[in-house]
Amino acid sequence: MNKLWARSGVLATVAIAVAALAAGPAQAEIPKLGWQPTVLPLPAGADPAGHGYLTASNGRGEYTGSFIVSDKLQVVSWRGGRPVLRGVPDGFEWAMVAGEDRAGRIYGEALDYDTNEDRSFVLDATGFHLWTPPPGYRTFAVHAVNRRGDALGTLTTTGDPARYLPAVWPAGAATPTVLDWPAGTDSVVDIDDDGAILFGGFARDIVWKDGVSRPLADLPGFTNPHGSAIRHGVVVGFASNSNAEQAIRWTTPEQATPLPGGEYAIDVNAGGLTAGLASVPGSYHGKSPVWHGTTPAGELKQPGTYRGYQAGHVSDDGTFAGWASNGSLDEGGVPVIWRFTP
Repeated sequence: MNKLWARSGVLATVAIAVAALAAGPAQAEIPKLGWQPTVLPLPAGADPAGHGYLTASNGRGEYTGSFIVSDKLQVVSWRGGRPVLRGVPDGFEWAMVAGEDRAGRIYGEALDYDTNEDRSFVLDATGFHLWTPPPGYRTFAVHAVNRRGDALGTLTTTGDPARYLPAVWPAGAATPTVLDWPAGTDSVVDIDDDGAILFGGFARDIVWKDGVSRPLADLPGFTNPHGSAIRHGVVVGFASNSNAEQAIRWTTPEQATPLPGGEYAIDVNAGGLTAGLASVPGSYHGKSPVWHGTTPAGELKQPGTYRGYQAGHVSDDGTFAGWASNGSLDEGGVPVIWRFTP
């Protein structure tokens, strides 16, 4: 983890600034930390409002998401800051990106509106490659990808479309590995680089690896702990009570620590940099706090005149990727990245 931070001058600067903030009176300077936004250009034919989501990166300054272009939700990558329209698989009208591995391979799900057929795909330099589920299963829906390229998802059975099982499609493998649901879980959330899986459950989420389940611990005063992401064993997420939500970092599943000033923690990178959300009293639009570890590290700045914005992904190069809109963020927006500027 420390080696990854040391490789980036940007991240080293952030780490020094955060250390200084933690020293005492300098806490008053937290809001002045400069997470400056850049609205990325959209490709020709794109909806000016974007109506998409920037959700993935290769960790080295290149980003990928899904945006409306020529009335289709298509895969768009940014290479050297310029948009590259990657398109959709042949015969499909909709392609949603789930993640990108360190080699730049992109993973997602495509949908054909006419037949309602959906297929997961890998997109590399040679084009789209659709995955075919093994016999006995109808679809594999990819939910998350680790840096190695292992894809976490669910398989729907042919006999009973309402029944689905968790599965991991290992990088480069011809077929997925089918798993059983750990007790108390009913959804998949994320997969760590070592293969540990964050499973979702009604009462609480768990971290599962090699047959061993470790439930996320409660934070005093809050219940129903849920994770949003796992990286190098660290889980970030939230818990709630009757009055509020609280952003949380679990250094281990048994150790819960509140993230000050946040209601939700969304994603975490290899260096512990975390993106979050918090409400603003009297405002429909919230704010986007940032933490390094459990220490506040400022907020993402507003991109121009866009009132709503959020980061959905933290890249290993220390940038945040997300989208901005003057409408509902649930409906997507224009692509935005945030970099730290001292």
